[in-house]
Amino acid sequence: MDSGVLDISFDVTAEGGDDPGSLEASFSGPFQGGGYGVPQFDMEAEASLDSESQDFSGSAGLLSTGDSAFLSFQGTDYEVPAEAFSQFRTAFEQAQSQGQQGENQDLLGSLGIDPSGWLTDLSNEGNEDVDGTETIHVSGQADVPKLIEDLRTITESVPQAAQQVSPAQLDQLGQLTDIVTSADFDVFTGTDDDILRRLEASMELEPPESGGSPDSVTVHFDVTLAELNEAQTIVGPTDSQPLETLLQQFGVDPSRLGQLGAAAGGASEPGSAATQAYLDCLGTAQGADALQRCEALLEQ
Repeated sequence: MDSGVLDISFDVTAEGGDDPGSLEASFSGPFQGGGYGVPQFDMEAEASLDSESQDFSGSAGLLSTGDSAFLSFQGTDYEVPAEAFSQFRTAFEQAQSQGQQGENQDLLGSLGIDPSGWLTDLSNEGNEDVDGTETIHVSGQADVPKLIEDLRTITESVPQAAQQVSPAQLDQLGQLTDIVTSADFDVFTGTDDDILRRLEASMELEPPESGGSPDSVTVHFDVTLAELNEAQTIVGPTDSQPLETLLQQFGVDPSRLGQLGAAAGGASEPGSAATQAYLDCLGTAQGADALQRCEALLEQ
């Protein structure tokens, strides 16, 4: 898949408990790749949260021309500094080269894992049109115990994953077998090329009983690929502002951008402890002060 238009939607609804509500998110836009270097894309994201405790809605976007990048936030475009993008591009191309060198390695096969075993009760629902392409629609259910078993095998067998996942987290992974009560999937592949055009999934979860936890959670996501391998025209905005303008609104020092680029470069080096600490910190950071504490880890 060298180019096309990607559309992803994700909905979560929680019922019961102390804070019932729903979250809706989407991520969509055209992309153009297929060669060496940073691909072109123009992706827009929207999210809305409606719960007993809070309401939120917002939008953002990320655009790459391959030579430059732009971030949009709440309707305003900001250009990523050339130096920071150059550092990211170098790291991306290094990772890309490493991926090409190992592209013939069948990781799952070497572990004795067959992804086709993750689905059961398969049924051919006939041919259906997906954004102008004729597809074969196959429905089925996830074999959750088999999926969890294979995920555990991957986590324990791949060195990089094993270093990041603790035994306690593995135990939590195994508990999903009891939490996921149903998982239905619908797969749509092109009749002429067998390439995925749409993947839809719905899951019902019953979280363990604890103080304030919801009684049930429904998760639905839908991924669609349209205009597959058709040329996409992606052009950067002409009225963008410097990214520093946005960073300053959140109390982030613009001079840190160079260190963020260095973090992207270090991410391709498994032994970079500072980079890993920085990424772990970002996963839980909330607010400008927390972000600054994360950035300080890059100096260690």
